[in-house]
Amino acid sequence: MSKETFTISEYGLIGTDDLVEGYNKFTSRKVPAEVFDDLVKFAKMDDGKDVFTFSGNGKYLQAKSYVGTIQTNSGYHIEILPKIYGGQDSEESAQKIFLELLRILYKLPKSIHRENANFQNEKIPILEIFISMFLDEVGYILKKGLKSDYIERQDNLHYLKGKLLVKEQIKRNYIHKEKFYVEYDEYTPNRVENRLIKSTLKYLANISSSFENIRLLRMYQEHIYSVEYSQNYEADFRKCKTNTRGMEHYKTALIWAKIFLKKESFSSFSGETIAFSILYPMEKLFESYMEHRLQMEYQNHQVQAQNGEETFVEDDAKNKLFGVRPDFIIKEGDDFKLVADAKWKIIEENSSFSQNDFYQLFAYQSIYKPKEALRLYYPMSNGFKNPKKFTYFDGSKITAVPINMNDLLNIAY
Repeated sequence: MSKETFTISEYGLIGTDDLVEGYNKFTSRKVPAEVFDDLVKFAKMDDGKDVFTFSGNGKYLQAKSYVGTIQTNSGYHIEILPKIYGGQDSEESAQKIFLELLRILYKLPKSIHRENANFQNEKIPILEIFISMFLDEVGYILKKGLKSDYIERQDNLHYLKGKLLVKEQIKRNYIHKEKFYVEYDEYTPNRVENRLIKSTLKYLANISSSFENIRLLRMYQEHIYSVEYSQNYEADFRKCKTNTRGMEHYKTALIWAKIFLKKESFSSFSGETIAFSILYPMEKLFESYMEHRLQMEYQNHQVQAQNGEETFVEDDAKNKLFGVRPDFIIKEGDDFKLVADAKWKIIEENSSFSQNDFYQLFAYQSIYKPKEALRLYYPMSNGFKNPKKFTYFDGSKITAVPINMNDLLNIAY
């Protein structure tokens, strides 16, 4: 069973002394020595180096720009949430923004957000929220009715059914001539989609610490008792048919199943001290959000996200040496209207802008020659609240645009 949950922000500190909480319990947390030791071992691994760095001569661990949840083998949860300007360092708002970013990333319906009264007046670990979202979808499937399909089976029966397999009949029933080795189609709920859902229910029942979630995980397993567990996740996911008629309501549940069973976040780590993790680089979540936002803003245009690479440099033999791939291209017919990149970076003053980013955008200008704009999108910060315009030496212009991430709490994206 799970122990305490410790929540910090992106770039927050973790340590074992009282000093670490001198600023804010959201940006920095004091944790038991047992937890700190587990995380130190993780941080020294190759995977862990992407998530934490050492600070204060090794006295503290500082989170990098991965957000999500980590469960240690000793049963503790560590949550890392986005650092959002204007969020008053609020765990609640940061958690809601993180969940909205995931909804957009996986193109999940707005209805996934749980409004259950059991979750209104208590702080719930992110992992348990993920599990409850999955359970909502499974409950919806069961309410609509578990889908069955024709599954090809082979069996040695006392009666003839389907197609007699002559070679197997001779091999297996040389003595027992009263039996028939046959191949037939059986209409059964034991299809791959249901097997994956049942396997996810079983897996989550072993890692959840919520009484209500565990109750539902076990109850739903019993409800689909006739369905087997998946023996090969990879093969079964390939066989899923969520785009066929009558299977649309399975789609969201199977997205969650893939996240849990195949650890299909952008980064999933485990190791000697880590039992389970779902972690995402904020850069990727921000890019996904900006793609969605631009699609809403330019609904009558073509919005392309990292779609193809254009050669920037080639040698005398026409061998391609370097290429460019903008995060976003917006086209109006055959014309390039806007070319942009999204950078998850805190801008405090002009010196915070990256020279390489501006070089990159100048390359875009040279190749695409957008009619309307070159843009760099950054998250809004204390030192960057309004758009800033810059001019290159050739007269072309670029605009750096701050994005208020709190819009995710207020606007129905």
